[in-house]
Amino acid sequence: MVPQVSFSLEDKSVAALIPVSNLQAAVGIDVGLKEFLTTNTGDTIPVPNFSRKSQSNLGKKQGQADRKEIGSHNWKKAR
Repeated sequence: MVPQVSFSLEDKSVAALIPVSNLQAAVGIDVGLKEFLTTNTGDTIPVPNFSRKSQSNLGKKQGQADRKEIGSHNWKKAR
């Protein structure tokens, strides 16, 4: 017979759930590619530019590292 163990934990730092009947308003959010997010009221937030710039730089750096001889000093610097 395998012994069974049960644990129970109460965490005071977690906020209590709000009953659905007490909610004042709900907001629907759609995360997309052209717009960062769109709410159910039609408000949009554009995609942050730092993300696009860093993706471009990452692609360039990965291409440069790919052209280095594996194990060389320059390859290690490019990593």
